[in-house]
Amino acid sequence: MINILYLDDELHNLTAFRAAFRRDFHVHVTTEPTEAVRILREQPIEVIISDQKMPTLSGVEFFELIMPDFPDPVRMLLTGHADIDAVIDAINKGQIYKYIAKPWNESVLRSMVNEASMLFHERKAVSDQGEVLLHRMQEARAMALRIQRATDQASSLDANQVAEINKQASEINRLLAD
Repeated sequence: MINILYLDDELHNLTAFRAAFRRDFHVHVTTEPTEAVRILREQPIEVIISDQKMPTLSGVEFFELIMPDFPDPVRMLLTGHADIDAVIDAINKGQIYKYIAKPWNESVLRSMVNEASMLFHERKAVSDQGEVLLHRMQEARAMALRIQRATDQASSLDANQVAEINKQASEINRLLAD
């Protein structure tokens, strides 16, 4: 089940959201940005929805605030105000996946959350693959260094063979270091 966090200063919006989506998603709601951060620390949140207009900080400001510590959840901005500057800020500063107008259409929002969750998992898979490749590159670099050291000390190879092996190991090491 998709873990979703919804931050909005209007309690009735949170209640309506929870009632509409509790069967489809594992819903976490709060009116407080500090509570939202606590939830992010404690729960494996995939999708975050935040209202734009809130008293203490905007949705975009909230997304900017959490970005360094929680870059992975997909962010969506919800607002009842058609403010083009907010849309631009949302895209440029908050790295927002979707901009949703209030009142939301339940089936459209459900679809957006499902798409956002798929994006989250695709990004995670790419990130995991990147970590595997990085680990393999580190292993290859270590192997290249071992080859280089071994050929530096080898006496049974002629000088041309040692030079060629050393050259190849150095090239592997250079390529992996870049």
